[in-house]
Amino acid sequence: MEIDQLVESFAFRFKASGVDNAKRVAEELLAHVFECRPLEIYTGKPPEARSTAEQFKIISRLEPLAERIENGEPLQYVVGHVDFWGLQIKCDPRALIPRPETELLVEEVLASKVWNQKKPATVIDVGIGSGCIVITLAKQRPDANFKAVDISPSALELARENAEAHGLKNRILWIEGSLLEGHAPESADVVVANLPYIASKDWSELHPSVRDHEPKSALDSGPTGMELIEDLAMQARSILVPGGQIFLEFGYNQGKAVLECLENMGYADIQIKSDLAGHDRMAIATNP
Repeated sequence: MEIDQLVESFAFRFKASGVDNAKRVAEELLAHVFECRPLEIYTGKPPEARSTAEQFKIISRLEPLAERIENGEPLQYVVGHVDFWGLQIKCDPRALIPRPETELLVEEVLASKVWNQKKPATVIDVGIGSGCIVITLAKQRPDANFKAVDISPSALELARENAEAHGLKNRILWIEGSLLEGHAPESADVVVANLPYIASKDWSELHPSVRDHEPKSALDSGPTGMELIEDLAMQARSILVPGGQIFLEFGYNQGKAVLECLENMGYADIQIKSDLAGHDRMAIATNP
């Protein structure tokens, strides 16, 4: 059982099942079982150097996990975690899988001018899912106050588990609720959100690994895909302090609609930022 052959064998199976980046998925699955990083599967103790009993144990662990991937389940749910901004974030069907694009959103928040004020900033993360945004921000800004809002009790439970794993559970105020309802006027310096932005009519066109496994409530926003973004932007106008900022992640084809939404609601200094693929992906705007 040589590692190259093992990788190629699983990659062939995954590709035949329609899995994107099949070889990378095979490497990450093997790394999970070997308890190492993907590149280390080629440099660590080779499988062929292990005892027959060890080899049997490896294969017996790999096979049921590989079958789940072949059946369309996302790798992140199969291995139970994803790396986000250098942190290991627990993943399961209670919440959307964190994407690399959201790391860029975190970068923009950390570069915000709101940290330059004398008083500690108050940040509200709306629609937290796994908690990856608020946990990363709280890790990076121990001087700030954080609130985490989600309408899903199960997502909040997952986010709290992730926060506890990183020693941050008590640094964050956890709120079960809809968007910014119930928050006091001018009570936040930053509102950040990666809300559902898929139009209902587009739901059936999503990749099966997303459509059939990730929570629909974390993706489907309504008829246009802009419903929740528009509602949040309107609410944030009164919740943000003057000079406070809103940070939004949105769909690759929604840049123009989000820009017009923020302009119509009276925001200033609106910026539309691109992801690594060059698609409009984030909006930053200031509450006058």
